[in-house]
Amino acid sequence: MIRRLWKVAFAEWKLFYTDPAAILLLVVAGVLYAFYYPTPYIYQTVSKVPVAVVDLDNTAMSRDLIRMASAAQQIEVKSIYAEMNEAEAAMAREEIFGFMVIPENMEKDIRAKRPVSVNIFTHGAYVMLHGAIGTAFSTCALTVGATNKVKQIALGKKVPSAKAIAMRDPIPISIQTMFNSSGSYSNYVVPSVLVVILQQSLIIGICVLGGSRAHRRFRKKFRDSPVENETAEYRYFGRALAYFLHYCSFILFYHCIIYNLFDFPRRGELLPMMVFSLVFLASVINLGMVVSQVFLRRESSMQLFLYLSIPILFLANFSWPSYLMPQWMVSISYILPSTFAVPAWLSIEQMGADIYEVAPKLYQLAIQAVVYLVLGLILTRARDKAKIDIGDM
Repeated sequence: MIRRLWKVAFAEWKLFYTDPAAILLLVVAGVLYAFYYPTPYIYQTVSKVPVAVVDLDNTAMSRDLIRMASAAQQIEVKSIYAEMNEAEAAMAREEIFGFMVIPENMEKDIRAKRPVSVNIFTHGAYVMLHGAIGTAFSTCALTVGATNKVKQIALGKKVPSAKAIAMRDPIPISIQTMFNSSGSYSNYVVPSVLVVILQQSLIIGICVLGGSRAHRRFRKKFRDSPVENETAEYRYFGRALAYFLHYCSFILFYHCIIYNLFDFPRRGELLPMMVFSLVFLASVINLGMVVSQVFLRRESSMQLFLYLSIPILFLANFSWPSYLMPQWMVSISYILPSTFAVPAWLSIEQMGADIYEVAPKLYQLAIQAVVYLVLGLILTRARDKAKIDIGDM
């Protein structure tokens, strides 16, 4: 029995490297996208965003604020304007992506203990730049304000600067970012996308090979092949074994090479990763087997699933929380292994979760695998009995 399974698995694996479309999807895509997708984010965090300052105060304190902004890592002060309309025109030309307006009489009002508002304008079309500019300018303005407040307390109450700092900020707040301490966009988005890449390439690859089996040329070439004439169960599980072992090597490749190469947080232990790989690949392979029985032309699955890649990525819930989605979209997402695989993968790899902590997601993937397995076997038997004749490839 085992020998027959391995024989089918080896024949299917051999087909990966003899069918051009299968090579592209099942071999090249998994490697190519693993390098291609993280490369644009190789610098990880936004830095040196061109900005400007509109100085309506023109005092020593406003110049201190400008110098502090110039020293910030996230931004680069390109120009200092005397009029706000000049900064607006520069941002419209996209010479800068944000500017800070230092109000008139800022130093005078601060020394008189009157409230002061420093306005920050950003190019809202670029979300990452908007966040970096707002954070940098706000930090600089708050620091200048806090420094002057501490000086006033120290001089007014004649206390040491350390005590003045404690009086000004009696409950200091320290914010620690866990699991992505650098605030890197690549650490946030790429690991999730890698799971979707595995899912999409595997499903489309299975469908492409399944579709080719419906064509007369394939049937004529392999009609006497003992592998293609095996019983439905041996063909099903033998092919599934080939896909499983092939994509286990991809998960190992991502875990050991891609994560190290691009410096992604990697805290996952071996046992949780093994269990995750088993249930995730079982769910995806069985879903691919189900869908592959529906498409009679190999191009159809590629057209459909490539078109659906962006919606599937969105439904994975890592970019937008599911509780803010319409319920019908949440219900659709339960069909997809990536909906449960992405949070499980992130919990294991980036947070160091153990099996018990990710068990709910793994249970859901296991249920999917069983349901799709039953459907796949039923559809495989039904297709064996059907008369299919749609012409040459």
